[in-house]
Amino acid sequence: MIPSVVITSDILYQRYAELLHAIGDLRVYMQGQRVPLHGVDYHLEEGFRLSANIAYPEIDSSGSSFFFHTIEEVLAFIRAFPRPSVHIPKRIEEGAALLSQGKLVAFPTETVYGLGGDATNVEAVKRIFEAKERPTFDPLIVHIANLEQLKGVVLDWDERAQTLAEHFWPGPLTLVVKKDPAIDNLVTANSQTVAVRMPANPIARSLIALSGKPIAAPSANLFGQTSPTTAGHVHEQLAGRIDAIVDGGSCTVGIESTVLSLVSETPTILRPGKIGMKELLPFLPNLALAPQIGMADAPLESPGLLDNHYAPKTPLFLVDDLSQYAHRKDLGILLFENSTLSFEGEVIFISKTADAAEAARTLYWAMRTLDQKNLTALIAKRLPNEGIGLAINNRLEKAASKHGSVPS
Repeated sequence: MIPSVVITSDILYQRYAELLHAIGDLRVYMQGQRVPLHGVDYHLEEGFRLSANIAYPEIDSSGSSFFFHTIEEVLAFIRAFPRPSVHIPKRIEEGAALLSQGKLVAFPTETVYGLGGDATNVEAVKRIFEAKERPTFDPLIVHIANLEQLKGVVLDWDERAQTLAEHFWPGPLTLVVKKDPAIDNLVTANSQTVAVRMPANPIARSLIALSGKPIAAPSANLFGQTSPTTAGHVHEQLAGRIDAIVDGGSCTVGIESTVLSLVSETPTILRPGKIGMKELLPFLPNLALAPQIGMADAPLESPGLLDNHYAPKTPLFLVDDLSQYAHRKDLGILLFENSTLSFEGEVIFISKTADAAEAARTLYWAMRTLDQKNLTALIAKRLPNEGIGLAINNRLEKAASKHGSVPS
């Protein structure tokens, strides 16, 4: 068997070479060294990023990057896909075949992992709700790989929608428009609107394109719980409930897409995300931000509008002053920047540099990691309420306990 080849910097080589060399049939070289074999399979870069050249079925692509939170995640991925140019397209093809047969497949997007099923197959859509234990009043987002797949999904696609799609798709923006009657009301929770988006992740788009179907795909977790940003997260909750998981590393945005309603004259952000007011206002001068409505008598236009969502099993509390909890060994602390405080409990930095994009990418992974440590509670502060910080605060507030204060 021809060994796989990883190229990395001299710094990373010194740090991780022993771990990498422990993988059978793997050769590791420093940048600049001559590779006497068939070629390079991966480049390992800072920030636990693996780059590889992969020709994705059905879409144009010029390579791919996979992101991870730990070196252990990197090693597991290399073991699973020693030949990424061969093994990953094969996994996509297998997943697409399952989707076309009405099966359920979890797959990575740039936001979170989605649980996909054929949006035109009512039985597949029913299985999504069953697998997630999701109430049918909460609608699903329909994912497409190209604009041609809008046919049979949307009824009205006006100039605003086209302009936004041309500028922001593929990407983390979901548009709510009038639905085509061909889409069953189960997908849209009896609303006459449908939420659609084209994900940027090449695995997602390749999978959808190859399946030949628009794919309904909520987050691939049990309803109301913390969204998954790795394949491992999906496996923890949905193994045995679904037909396949396509691994694509960690999600690069890390929180769910912005949801923008174009149903009325006043376009309205229903759920904040990475693409915010600043990015959208040049295209929509009369843009509004909706209050977070929670439960309502009218059908929900979008997922993510309920008051309680994204929650870890360990109760999460949002506080203004972290210092009063520094002595508590039984608490988990989510930090957004370096602190002069010395915490006795479990600490995870969602960012050490107050980088909101990094915090979004790390947030759910950090919440899930702390959730496994049998702690009394998790503690966090809100971020500055601007840009993607607004979206992170939205997720934190929905995930936070609505009853009482931090247990003493």
